[in-house]
Amino acid sequence: MTEQRRVVVVTSLGKMFKGLVDIPNATFRTTDLFNSSNIYWRDPGEKCFENAILFRDAQLLIGGSSICVTFDKVQIKLSEIIYFYDDQQAITDDKEKMRATTMIQKTREQLQSVDIITTEVANSFYHLTGSFFGLFKKKSGDKFIPLTKVKMTEIYNKEGKWFQRQVELPHKFIGVSTGHIEAMKIRDM
Repeated sequence: MTEQRRVVVVTSLGKMFKGLVDIPNATFRTTDLFNSSNIYWRDPGEKCFENAILFRDAQLLIGGSSICVTFDKVQIKLSEIIYFYDDQQAITDDKEKMRATTMIQKTREQLQSVDIITTEVANSFYHLTGSFFGLFKKKSGDKFIPLTKVKMTEIYNKEGKWFQRQVELPHKFIGVSTGHIEAMKIRDM
């Protein structure tokens, strides 16, 4: 039997998809799934796009809580995802710290702090701060970068005026799309 994990992806201002994604086993990190050159599909015959991930029992939410559409299955292009998070607190932050500790011992690199500005999509962009464990230069070639202790502010334009709002994340862990990073600053902690 294929394992599944609940994942949330954000594609633009106020638009998010929640659903179950297939994973090869329960210990597989969501970040590794999203960065894989061959995204895992239980049934590869269901693929319409090579660069997509299949969500089952999915919902499209507008404004974070209002269910707009439900799907038994929906494919979401990875290139449209700005960031994602999952419901696996033990697999995300703690697992990432364990992996990073090993990487730090091998490479002698320290924990880094990042400050990121995303590209503007639909009159909105994000300002993120967080911690990164491991080799940022190596990871910048990946599709998604894992960040912990994330604080996120959404900056959006409404009727010609700019506003800000804090984005609440359940576990302070996200995978942010490298394709949506416009500017960033890295510093050792």
